[in-house]
Amino acid sequence: MSELLTAGARKNPDKIAFKSSSGEITYSELDRKTNQIANWLLANKVSKGERVGILIDKNIYTAYGLYGILKTGAVIVALDPAQPANKLKAIIKDCGIKVVLSIPSHQKTLDEISSPELLVLGSNEEISWEEVFSAYSSEALKVAISPQDNAYIIYTSGSTGEPKGIVHTHESGLAYARQSSKLYEVKENDVIGNVASLHFDQSTFGYFSAIYACCTTYVFSQSELIMLGSFCEAVRKNEITILYSVPSLFISLIRGGFDLDFPSVRWIKYGGESFPPALVNELLKKAPRAKISNVYGPAEVNQCTYFTIEKPVDEKAEIPIGTVWDNTEFLLLDTENNPVAKGVKGELLISSITMMTGYWNNESLNKKSFYLHNNNGEITKYYRTGDQAYLNEKGYLVFAGRIDRMVKINGYRVELGAVEHSLIRLPEIKDAAVFTTTKDGVKEICAAIVSNSESMDVKALKRKLMKVLPKQNVPKHILEMPSVPHSDNGKVHYRELEKQFRD
Repeated sequence: MSELLTAGARKNPDKIAFKSSSGEITYSELDRKTNQIANWLLANKVSKGERVGILIDKNIYTAYGLYGILKTGAVIVALDPAQPANKLKAIIKDCGIKVVLSIPSHQKTLDEISSPELLVLGSNEEISWEEVFSAYSSEALKVAISPQDNAYIIYTSGSTGEPKGIVHTHESGLAYARQSSKLYEVKENDVIGNVASLHFDQSTFGYFSAIYACCTTYVFSQSELIMLGSFCEAVRKNEITILYSVPSLFISLIRGGFDLDFPSVRWIKYGGESFPPALVNELLKKAPRAKISNVYGPAEVNQCTYFTIEKPVDEKAEIPIGTVWDNTEFLLLDTENNPVAKGVKGELLISSITMMTGYWNNESLNKKSFYLHNNNGEITKYYRTGDQAYLNEKGYLVFAGRIDRMVKINGYRVELGAVEHSLIRLPEIKDAAVFTTTKDGVKEICAAIVSNSESMDVKALKRKLMKVLPKQNVPKHILEMPSVPHSDNGKVHYRELEKQFRD
């Protein structure tokens, strides 16, 4: 995929590739400096196929690291700076990472994960980016990279709470860049607003699709995503044309009363969680110049379906996830792997050119996650999404919930069972059940706990959870109860808990 950058640098050397509130990078500068990063990696014995970590959150240095790694034929592993150190160490060990690219603002996290075997670029105590840019050659490496070679790994939590690495090749990444650019008509004069961090799969639109189309990506800073007035100002000032984010951002903008009639924005994409239809209709009113698309696709297949909303939707019905895009097929199967009838819920299976090769170092999970479909002797490999869906009367796919208990909070996957497991492991907790509730259209995690002591300090409990769980996994509401309700079959009665919480 790095050849996309080199082609862009030859075609439009002075065009801005990435920009943020703190600076900007042209295509030629990015191509030259990523060559230097690649040469530095090579000098430190990083070779084709090895995994290299990027621990950078919402910063244009991510682009340097990403394309520098790709040019060596090594594999990008996106690390989340907000993850607890023990989780990051588990990923580093699982992937055999020996080099991490970071920035000084993450020094506290770097100190927590440091080891004699780990080399860090961007640490206060080791080599800096400026030293690499001043000392290493900008000559391009000559590395034979095939479409089937691994390109990047994105980690997400499994049902046990242990990280699992989703492996994408140069072929699947390039296919995503090509198909998304085509579907959303991305041109050289576009400016894509990148909201997501690199460890979240939505970021691939800004980091890959934009380079494919030779346009510009604006990387929003964390402060711009907190101070929504600054976010709106950045959209206008930088003439952003395409925005892609989780619904919670747009919901906050709507509820905050912000003016969303941006002159430059022509397309708003949302995905990762459901968007209440009434609020989608409100967004249609507030942003009349923009097309709005509901985007669906687990990180395992990148995007795979789309539904463009051009008129008000039925506020009593779920908005469809739409139809599959090019080079993609789907199945809806029952528990016996038989096709379901139209209108009947079934597990959604996807086969696409944008599909992962599998999970890193996890053959048992790979066996469970793929299905080989025999159609008159022709075998097609499908990914089991674990999502339920059905075809409505118009032939559109409609999402109908998870088969297991995975939910999405602000676009991040959260395994409720993993949160329960973390709670129950705490000595002060006797029993716990984790569920979700929806407040003003936003899904929130709740926990019912049975304490081992007479009094429970909820704030202290949350601080403990922050040390073992990502921030988005920590329950927003914790309810102390004398006992957790169970159904007749002995299972936790989650619906009863949800009802008690609402009441």
